[in-house]
Amino acid sequence: MTEEIEVEVVETSDRKFEYPPNFLDTGLPKGVMSPSQFDMYRRCARQYDFRYIQGLIEPPGIAMIKGTAVHRGAEVTHRHTIDTGTPLGVEAAVQEVADNFVEQLERVALGKDDDPGREKDRAIANFRVYYAQAVPKIHPVAAEKTFAVKIGTVPVRGVIDLIDRVEDAGAEVEVVSDLKVTGRIWPDQKIECAPQLTFYSIVENTPRVRVDFLLDQKSGTRYEPKRTLRTLNDKRVLTEDLEQVVDLIKRGIFPRCDPTSWACTERFCGYYNKCRGPK
Repeated sequence: MTEEIEVEVVETSDRKFEYPPNFLDTGLPKGVMSPSQFDMYRRCARQYDFRYIQGLIEPPGIAMIKGTAVHRGAEVTHRHTIDTGTPLGVEAAVQEVADNFVEQLERVALGKDDDPGREKDRAIANFRVYYAQAVPKIHPVAAEKTFAVKIGTVPVRGVIDLIDRVEDAGAEVEVVSDLKVTGRIWPDQKIECAPQLTFYSIVENTPRVRVDFLLDQKSGTRYEPKRTLRTLNDKRVLTEDLEQVVDLIKRGIFPRCDPTSWACTERFCGYYNKCRGPK
């Protein structure tokens, strides 16, 4: 594998993908991998089996749609900047967040302690912090950019949250960024090794990647970006791991994850009772 990887991209506002001839792999359940599929298999291969092989789709929790609503606000804000030179007004962007939250709410599995009104207000409050603290610092080149690329022998599709233009050593460079709405910042090792960022580094042929943390904490919400680099060796390792995961999928190998993992609980896995049975 070299640093130059041929990328065939189709960008659409509705995230529909049109693939070139012979791009899809009929041995994969969707014909194509994605960073999220790869992460799920690595986190728990049995969970991947339930979701992608058996087609058992569990509705998202309310925390997930809160993050998606904030992403929607960021997307429309940055696309307005790309199109006009200025961000979308804050109230118009906040309305997009609210509308997106309500639209998603129809497909959510609500827990007994979930309060949709409270979570909607929290999503809006989180986005207002992002708009105030992050938007003035960002010079967007692309937002929610779709891609389709072969990495090694594997067809991969996905969506990049943001490509930002920044100054680095007196020159303007592009940084691939992923927005995370979360309660705590990742450890440095996770930032430096996260496969999702390596995928994006390969697709955009840049070593510069960043996680834009929007930290939703009891003490308040704050924006904290963390930049890091991806080396050619990082890309080689990901390519090897990706091809091995695809081989295991095609061979029907889906072991359960470590039962002591945070992911192997009823709270974080909708397939827990199907997999391990009730406690």
